[in-house]
Amino acid sequence: MRRLLLSVLIVLFFLGGLQAQRGRGLVDKNDESQSYLSLSLGPEYCLSDEQTPLLHQLSFNDNDFTLGYRTTYGNNLGYKLALSYSNFTGNDNWAKEIDRRYSYTSSVLQLALQAEYFIKIGRRYYYKPTPNAIYFFVGAGVLRSDASLNLGGAPPRSNYIYKPISYAPVIPFGFGYQYNFNNNFLLGAEFNGRFPFSDYIDGFKPPLVILKNGVKTVSKSNDVMGGFSITFTYLLGYNYLRRY
Repeated sequence: MRRLLLSVLIVLFFLGGLQAQRGRGLVDKNDESQSYLSLSLGPEYCLSDEQTPLLHQLSFNDNDFTLGYRTTYGNNLGYKLALSYSNFTGNDNWAKEIDRRYSYTSSVLQLALQAEYFIKIGRRYYYKPTPNAIYFFVGAGVLRSDASLNLGGAPPRSNYIYKPISYAPVIPFGFGYQYNFNNNFLLGAEFNGRFPFSDYIDGFKPPLVILKNGVKTVSKSNDVMGGFSITFTYLLGYNYLRRY
């Protein structure tokens, strides 16, 4: 929960500082805002409660689709509202216990607000700005996961907690690169990570250990998502910020 609060505070501090700069006229018509519509496609991975080795959990069958609305300002700051849909698959065929050899499919819908910072790189050509930029982002949002768990004919384990549908806060973060073709289109690549406050992306939560007195302590590790995507961005227009 502390990670979520910290992420929310970062976003609120960023938006508050941006509004303060606009109020003081530090962001004016010479540094107009720009609005974009973006689409991201690529493989996405979920590191869940599988006993499968890490490299075997990575699959190109898992992917993500993200639609975003972005606003950037002349001071290299910006924000993005992103709606993402991801699907994941996995299995526990490496498990030593026969009744742990399950498989699952899961779909995740996420809505998040991200604060972004851009760094323009490369040389300028006469009056044209450099077309290259890298950016970093962090945000806060909420997700809904819908998992289908196949136990392979084994009965549900009494010391496991099963929750096919769950809602949870999430912290998206990452970095990317984009190239501006100066004809309203931008192309780029992005690496993202998502830290959900949930251990039910795969539909269940296993016990970490069963003590001698019979007390059950469940896993304290949440599932983690992340991936790589190609981004397509279109410039919707400019919004000139007037001074008062």
